[in-house]
Amino acid sequence: MRNARPKPQNRVAVALRMLLAALSAILVAGVTLAPRAAHAAGTVSIANLSPVESDGRWRLQMTINYGSAPHIGHIPMLFIFTPTVLYERALTDQSGDRPILNRIPLQNQQTVNESMDVGFSDASGKIFATTKFDFVIRRDRGFEAGEYKLEIKRADDGVRMGNIVTLKLTGDNPIVDRRAITFAGEKKEKKKPADDAAKSAEAGDKSAAPAEGSGEPAAEPEASTETDPAAPPPVPPKQGGCGCRVAGVPAPSSGAGLGALLLGAALVLRRRTARS
Repeated sequence: MRNARPKPQNRVAVALRMLLAALSAILVAGVTLAPRAAHAAGTVSIANLSPVESDGRWRLQMTINYGSAPHIGHIPMLFIFTPTVLYERALTDQSGDRPILNRIPLQNQQTVNESMDVGFSDASGKIFATTKFDFVIRRDRGFEAGEYKLEIKRADDGVRMGNIVTLKLTGDNPIVDRRAITFAGEKKEKKKPADDAAKSAEAGDKSAAPAEGSGEPAAEPEASTETDPAAPPPVPPKQGGCGCRVAGVPAPSSGAGLGALLLGAALVLRRRTARS
């Protein structure tokens, strides 16, 4: 007898079962081999989630439960503060001289990390599972009035202690001036043409006049050497006189001197006539 061939429906069912088995094996291997995420251990409670600033500082009073007695008395822990809201005090055009409070949401901010050793033992060395811990944060460490997310982790294995809490640090941040700046200036009057002409003439008179107290006369304008073609030709001086002087008679300096010269010449001519 020939072996009966499996029906197509049976072959599909077998393939599905094999596929499901393979997927189950892959899921089990992934869960087994995947690294375990850090889980929260213990609890943390803070007495006041809205501490008030005092001299640039905020005091946090905590109660930390380790979950069980730790193996050592002091556990290094990392306190991670992530800024989420900034309390801005601003002066605006509407507020006048009194600042208003603006709550500015923050995103992708750099965290402020503080490392501290938390003690779970007393002076005798006895170790406890729960401890009270006071922690002070300051402005000079990068803190401002606002809201923060606080996460506490163990430094050795990165396990988070308790849940993430929200802190509201109340206080007065420096004032920011956001008032609009206006540039107001006096309008310059337009100069009139008559005023410009008067000022130019006055400036010319002052430049021509001698400087007061200098003792020097004003400079005279230079005579022009060019002749005017429309002016009449110059008249040559009249020629007269013999160009000689009588001995003993002073040179004429005026009209009276010329008359004396003529009188002397007449006397000389008379004497010559009488001799002849």
